[in-house]
Formats: sequence, C-alpha cells, structure tokens
Amino acid sequence: FDLDSGNRIFLDIGTNTEVVIGTPDRIVAASCPAGPAFEGGLVRHGLPACDGAIDTLKAIGSGFQYTTLADADPVGICGSGLVDLLAELKRTGQMTEMGVFTFGDGRAREVAVVDEPLITLSRQDASHLAQAKAASFCGQFILLRMLGIDPGKVQRVELAGGFAHSIDVRAAVSIGFLAPFDPDRVHRVGNAALEGARQLVLDTGRHDRVERLV
Repeated sequence: FDLDSGNRIFLDIGTNTEVVIGTPDRIVAASCPAGPAFEGGLVRHGLPACDGAIDTLKAIGSGFQYTTLADADPVGICGSGLVDLLAELKRTGQMTEMGVFTFGDGRAREVAVVDEPLITLSRQDASHLAQAKAASFCGQFILLRMLGIDPGKVQRVELAGGFAHSIDVRAAVSIGFLAPFDPDRVHRVGNAALEGARQLVLDTGRHDRVERLV
C-alpha cells in the first residue's frame, strides 16, 4: 500500500477472504472463513473454473442466457456464474432476500438454469452461498466500521485471485458479496501472492519495506 494515497482496500476472495484496509494512518487486516461454496463446494452443480463451467449469466424471459468457459457444453456453474445467478434472481424477483423462490406459490425447492443437461440451483445451495457471501461482507464491513470509513468514499479497491478476475462487480455488490464500493474504483490485480513473491525475490529493498509495514 502507498499510505499517502487515501483509503485503499485489498481483497483476496476465496475459501478464506482476506481483507486489508490502508489509510494514511494505519493498516488493518482480517481473514474471513467464507467456505468453498463459490469455489465449487457444497453447491450441487457448483464447479471451480473449468471447461464447461457457466461463468456469466443473465435472466431472459423465463430462462437464462449464459456463457461457458472454453465455449464448451455446460456442466455446472463456477463462482462468477453463481454471483450472476443470485443477482439475476434478485433483480427479476424470482427469489426473496431470504432465499425463497417466488414461483410455484413459494414452495419451489429449486430453479432450473439449464434444461439439458439439467443444472439447477436449490434453496439449500442458496443457503450455502448466502453464508459464504455474508462472511466475506462482514469482514469488509467490520473493518470499514472500525475505521469509520464509508464504502462509497474508498479511493481504490483491489481484487486479487482467479475468482475476482471474472466476477461482475455490480452483481457482487447487489447481492451483498462486496460492500457497496464505487464499481469504477474497483481494480483486478490478478495473482497478487505470486506477484508479491516475485517482487520480493527480485528486489531486496522490498524486504525492508515489508518489515516496516508489519
């Protein structure tokens, strides 16, 4: 972090979401045990990013329009697709904030995303995703509240990791996965752990800077 550049947030989203907030005065950090729901675990048709995983999705009429990784036949839904799916179900009023589907007189237990092969999202899937996104959001919100920072006033938000590379920021904000940051101030930084290790190996001066920051 450049501590002279205002309020900045770094997020590494995954099974554990790391949150780091830097201000001109201090740096605070937290780790949020979000669980594997957005990385293919617990969700019946959830997948990691692989060929055939639905990665983007939009509700069109009574169905869904989607894309898959490698343009392969759909076999499941990866994290970015799950974020889109929740956002679209919310936007179209097909699911309440409590994870209840509004069609079928509210008694429906799942929604079909793809008919062949059948790929669905169930209420239990939605519950696992809700717990994962709540853990990530709370880590962000608690640190922001501790520092008295309004999310909309954050100058720069950096998202790290493979999941963050493909996530739709507006969809993530709309479902409460990300705090309500200004999407125009959100930047994807790729594999920050690998890049940080590379910089430490190639520039010994960075060791001193890291020690000072710690």
